[in-house]
Amino acid sequence: MSEITSIHSLAQTVTAGTVLFEEGTAGGGMVILLSGRLEVYLGGTKVGEVTEPGSYVGEATVLTGKHRSATVIAESSATIIKLSSKQATAFLAAKGAEDKVLQNLADRLIDANDQLVDKTERIANHKEAMTELLTGLRSLYTEMDKAEPSSDAYYESMRNLRRLINTYGTGRFSSGRFQI
Repeated sequence: MSEITSIHSLAQTVTAGTVLFEEGTAGGGMVILLSGRLEVYLGGTKVGEVTEPGSYVGEATVLTGKHRSATVIAESSATIIKLSSKQATAFLAAKGAEDKVLQNLADRLIDANDQLVDKTERIANHKEAMTELLTGLRSLYTEMDKAEPSSDAYYESMRNLRRLINTYGTGRFSSGRFQI
């Protein structure tokens, strides 16, 4: 391999949608972002973005030797430096790299914690809304079961059912509302 005089000589531009790493595959190298946006997916769910020039992804695989823990895709056209396993090991051994690795890992941990808190709060809100909805449906069922089979009882039950649907949405889970 010829000697590399500058790490920037390894820069390349990738198009939006380019898969840089795939979750579960054997590792090898890492990517340094120079410009653009990268998306990080875990189990098909977007869990983060890499937007800061100089940030990198893939270093955990280089450091641990384990398979890729996430899929990384270019969200936009991005200029990157893709380092082989050998280059990445040398890069991470360089003076000051340890601090950058720790900062990256700390930032990712903070982001993961923030996402966990947000999702926990959303689940709690959905649980409360679902409890209210089911309580309302149980009450409506009891009313219908006790009512005489007349049109007034039918229309009153329909009004109550419509109220429940209007209160809790029309079927999708979003901020305490359900779409049926």
